[in-house]
Amino acid sequence: MSAMNIFDFWQRFDHRDENTHPDDEAVLAELQAAYSTDFDMTFPPGPYFGPLKTAKIVLCYANPSADQPSVKAVSKQNHHDTLLRQLSGEEDYPYQIGGWDTWFRRVANSLFAGDDKLASRTVAIANLIPYASKNMDNVEAIANCLPSVWAMQDHLRHNLIPRAKRGEILLVMCRSSHLWGLRTSHGSENIIINDVRSGYTTEIKKIVSKFLAMNNFNLTKSIKPQV
Repeated sequence: MSAMNIFDFWQRFDHRDENTHPDDEAVLAELQAAYSTDFDMTFPPGPYFGPLKTAKIVLCYANPSADQPSVKAVSKQNHHDTLLRQLSGEEDYPYQIGGWDTWFRRVANSLFAGDDKLASRTVAIANLIPYASKNMDNVEAIANCLPSVWAMQDHLRHNLIPRAKRGEILLVMCRSSHLWGLRTSHGSENIIINDVRSGYTTEIKKIVSKFLAMNNFNLTKSIKPQV
């Protein structure tokens, strides 16, 4: 795998079969027998949400959450199809979908003065593991065994980190940086390790505001209260 094209990797996913990347199928079958995981395979894979190809801010997390609103949302074909289109890496973040909406509005409130639309076309979420689960703790043991995870780690190392070091993007490690393999900023002010379990520190909010201002983003909405 080269400096990969994570998007070429996911073009090989055939949603007409299972919601599993073909490279992961055999590995998952073996691991499921040895470990207790709670992947919800009714979800389409979510290695990234939002315009990862062009996003100015990339937030890195562990994996999608399978909570009740999102479970209900993916049962509807139109929402399922919307989420599949996210694999192009060109779609805005789908903040109108239940389960994706409330969570993303917290991001927009914290970092974009409540401007959901601007946030949706400026931010991409990168997930180390593409499969949804209720509890990341149950799948952490197998996180680095999956080819899809290797593809995302490769994209981090060969695409996202170099772009952040060149000042093209702001890269924020929001969860499980130890599994991603990135624990330091590599000397770049555009690589941020977020040390809080949820939300963002005041310092990170300041860094994001500064980055947006330098890139001529005008946050015109008044700041909404935290949800």
